[in-house]
Amino acid sequence: MMQSSVHRQLEAICTSITAVPSFADVEILKLAIHKEHRVYHLSLTIDRESRVDSNLCEAVSRHIERRIEELPPPVPLFTIEVASAGVERPLLTPEHYRRFKGRMINVITTLRVRNRTEFTGTIAGVDENAVTIDDKYAGVTPLPYRAIKRAHLVYDPRSDLNRKA
Repeated sequence: MMQSSVHRQLEAICTSITAVPSFADVEILKLAIHKEHRVYHLSLTIDRESRVDSNLCEAVSRHIERRIEELPPPVPLFTIEVASAGVERPLLTPEHYRRFKGRMINVITTLRVRNRTEFTGTIAGVDENAVTIDDKYAGVTPLPYRAIKRAHLVYDPRSDLNRKA
């Protein structure tokens, strides 16, 4: 499906937020743009190490809104939704696995590995081809990235209790 020039402009505006100094530490995990009844719907899922709150989501949304309204007429009709990746944020790249090494994750695979397709355990190792997790039932198991359907952090409430206010 060919993208329209408006679609490409909206995508460029959304992805350019990381070039803004106040959003330099923001990571866009997911960006979806679709058009329905002449209205473009923009949906971003963001994360950053220092935490995402409603103020950050609103600031990103307002920045994108201002940039879209600066487009030459006719400015497209649009809606924006900016959301946090949440405490069980998705893991999408090898860098994500490296960043969260030692943390508990849940992985669903497209292929059976050790006769299983779901693994929950800590990230024990990361290399260019696979993430190795220490699963309670399967033990230390390398999971090739190409076999991972989806993966996310597992929320541990103890981390909130141990955090300094």
